[in-house]
Amino acid sequence: MKGPGYLAVAIQPGSNTDEEAFHHWYNTEHGPLRLRLPFILTGDRYKAADDQKPGWSAVYDVSDLSMLDKRIYTRLREERSQQEKKVMSTFDSLDRKIYSTVSVRGDSKDPAPVQLAVSMRLKDEDANDFNKWYEEEHTAMLSKVPGWLRTRRFKLEVGGLTGMPPQGQTEYLAVHDYASPNGLNGPEHEAARSTPWRSTIMTKILWHDRRLWSHHLSFDALEEPPSSVTTTDGAELRFQLEGNPADPVIVCVNSILTTLHIWDDVAAALKTGLKGGQTYRVLRYNPRGYAPLPPRSNPTTFDLLADDLEYLLQRLGIPRVHAVLGVSMGGVTALNFAIRYPDMLERFIACDCNVASSPANSTAWGERVELARSQGMAALADVTVKRWFTPANHSSAQAKKVEGMVAQADLEGFVGGTAALCDYNLRGKVGGIMVPGLLVAGEGDGKLPEAMRGFGMEGVGFREVAGAGHLPMSENLGGFMEVLGGFL
Repeated sequence: MKGPGYLAVAIQPGSNTDEEAFHHWYNTEHGPLRLRLPFILTGDRYKAADDQKPGWSAVYDVSDLSMLDKRIYTRLREERSQQEKKVMSTFDSLDRKIYSTVSVRGDSKDPAPVQLAVSMRLKDEDANDFNKWYEEEHTAMLSKVPGWLRTRRFKLEVGGLTGMPPQGQTEYLAVHDYASPNGLNGPEHEAARSTPWRSTIMTKILWHDRRLWSHHLSFDALEEPPSSVTTTDGAELRFQLEGNPADPVIVCVNSILTTLHIWDDVAAALKTGLKGGQTYRVLRYNPRGYAPLPPRSNPTTFDLLADDLEYLLQRLGIPRVHAVLGVSMGGVTALNFAIRYPDMLERFIACDCNVASSPANSTAWGERVELARSQGMAALADVTVKRWFTPANHSSAQAKKVEGMVAQADLEGFVGGTAALCDYNLRGKVGGIMVPGLLVAGEGDGKLPEAMRGFGMEGVGFREVAGAGHLPMSENLGGFMEVLGGFL
């Protein structure tokens, strides 16, 4: 598929469909998510005006049908929100069809109050005669019907519930826009439907369907906070992209409970230049869960976290990065991103992380969740910083900075993140990573340095950062940047 076209979706709610939930989902989530994409030009909902089923439709003008096969669009269906899954499970039917544009006559900048949609199937050998009649007689006569605004004609490219026509046949759709239904079935309309030429053409039509729709609502693009993108299931990813646009991009991925500002000094060093003078463009972001998540969001997993990064890069128009650098939870995300999207990065650096959860670690996370629930995030922040930083740096400015981040993190988002940390296993996958990588750990981060040496990732080096714990970039920036510079 390529070129301009039309996406039409007809829905029949079921007996168990909550009407309020159905409209809220469609009007505030489903449609607006699509209007955010630059190749979806318009989106409108229509209600049946002919007492037929399905009773609702949504139609979209598409500038380039080839984009509907791209991940930026297909993920909308592959990564449905919990709300979408719940509402859609109650439908009696959902019929989705994609059409390429054949012709357009007339002009209608605003959505048509009334649409008459006429579908016809015929043999390919009759297509030339059919199209000639439609263009030279039928549309010209319809344009004289009072209230007529526009006629668009389309060819079916992707079939819905009934599939594509049999080989040797084609299905066409004509969408007639009217300001009002007053002229329909009037003398001008009947004249267009009563010519000898039309009678001849109709003998060649193998199947015919006619639906009348009244306009219900036009979608607005989903609003996003400044410097943020919102995922398909509603998670907010606040980002900061800085540096020379011509420089290679390095993505920095945080640990749980922290913000993109744990990378402030690293970003400054990368932008200024490492040994040899190479400078980098830096993308930092807050992964899902630091800010509150809406009820429709899906449970946090490391696959979802990797997919979030892929989505962020797509939205920012960055097809490939020089490196993904992550620490702790971000380190696991970096590993999983290299597994899931090897064509989108040249190398990875995973810091202070493991390749799989363990019962002991899961128990520890459960205790931290209980502490946060019973005593608040400030209490969690105090013990977290003491665990992450070496004793010599418990009172340092960097420790206080991280403590403030943890105290401000969303409790339920944190709980969701711990669910991911308590249930993952990349052991059978990391050996298949095809891009160069480096493992890094602060020498004072408990047993992690020893564990990371035993990951068994062929060709992936390991480096320790002296005088540092779980966040080595925060305790020994110079040592950390020296390690990075040697690998990048």
